[in-house]
Amino acid sequence: MASPNLNALPEENSSEDKDQQRPQASSSFDSLPHRPPALISKQAHSPVEWNQYFDKEEDVRIPETTDVFHVYTAGTEGPVVFCIHGGGYSGLSFALAASKIKEKARVVAMDLRGHGKSSAEDELDLSIDTLCNDVLAVIKTMYGDSPPAIVLVGH
Repeated sequence: MASPNLNALPEENSSEDKDQQRPQASSSFDSLPHRPPALISKQAHSPVEWNQYFDKEEDVRIPETTDVFHVYTAGTEGPVVFCIHGGGYSGLSFALAASKIKEKARVVAMDLRGHGKSSAEDELDLSIDTLCNDVLAVIKTMYGDSPPAIVLVGH
């Protein structure tokens, strides 16, 4: 039963009629709309300068190991927002967020092992247990046995 609010669909033309109505494209890409060339600037793909977003960068040497973790810090008061990046990134991936968070809290963004400027004995051991132990070792080295309130943030 047809709805009184709907118009009838137009009749389909035969395949011969369709071929006569449309010009044939020489390739499937010829039918795509033309896009102007993208403007690529070196600045758009340049590495982030840490000092535009963070107040300080330092190496945290883990006692009794050869592990050294690079951290970026910002802010002077409030809880610590401890930032942990995902695979293939670095602590600098939190740069824009840090520039705002530091107005209300302290920020620490570390380079995990095998990433950024950090170095560890076994760079290829990226197991969750090892990475968790690295984060805990950095926190303990930075703050001792009485760390401040910490909010862990990761991506």
